[in-house]
Amino acid sequence: MKPYVGITGAASKKEADAVLKEFANAGFTMQSGHVPMLGILVSYKRLMGIPQDNLQFPRFQEVYFLLKQGAGKALTMVHYNSREISTLSDQVYRIFNHLYRDDVCKAVQLNITWPDIKQVKQIKKDFPEMQIVFEANKTVLEGKSAGDVAQGIKQYGSLIDYVLIDPSEGNGEEFDVNNSIHIYQELKDRLQNVTIGFAGGFTGENVEERVQRLASALGNTDFCIDAQGKLRDKVGEAYGQDKLNIKKVKAYLQNASKILK
Repeated sequence: MKPYVGITGAASKKEADAVLKEFANAGFTMQSGHVPMLGILVSYKRLMGIPQDNLQFPRFQEVYFLLKQGAGKALTMVHYNSREISTLSDQVYRIFNHLYRDDVCKAVQLNITWPDIKQVKQIKKDFPEMQIVFEANKTVLEGKSAGDVAQGIKQYGSLIDYVLIDPSEGNGEEFDVNNSIHIYQELKDRLQNVTIGFAGGFTGENVEERVQRLASALGNTDFCIDAQGKLRDKVGEAYGQDKLNIKKVKAYLQNASKILK
């Protein structure tokens, strides 16, 4: 799988259009070394029509059209969160029934701690070309050595295509570069065919320096990055009351492009 530079959390047509424009302006296309990734957040609540006061999540009825805007221009991806883990494959089927068939989106990031392998197998059975991202989130990483984390993820084998090292989980907390490098190296030893990425606190101000540190330590730039929380502005006090700041998106992409071509 090609590495990507991601923006997650566009929740309206205006935001998706602006993000796609900034990808193009920064030189990230489906033909570049790092492809652009447009991530749309979907939750179990949104899927089931349960009210959710969070501006990062569009209404489920809008998800298809937001992803369709990016089809062919970016790696379109659903970032899915659910606590109903025993029926995960059924939920993914409901989300992707039309998206996959219409070639609008064939990628999902499972924002679920250690998703059941049987459920992931069923997702691959239902959608053989689905690209699956395993999120190595805070709960996956806490209290475990890099080797233990990598050994646990190894159990998924060819079921997963990407691993995103993401202790921030979209909250804008900066990740520990040195620890993340160690996890990357342990993962590469065990899962050579998986593309690995990093997320957590990326901004226009820090992305160039942090990506350069990663590239220098790893000896390559064949890794993904994704940004969410630090590219947003608060519009209310409650959690999730924030919107994408396109100026911040532009700075992040322009500076990332200095290292990741």
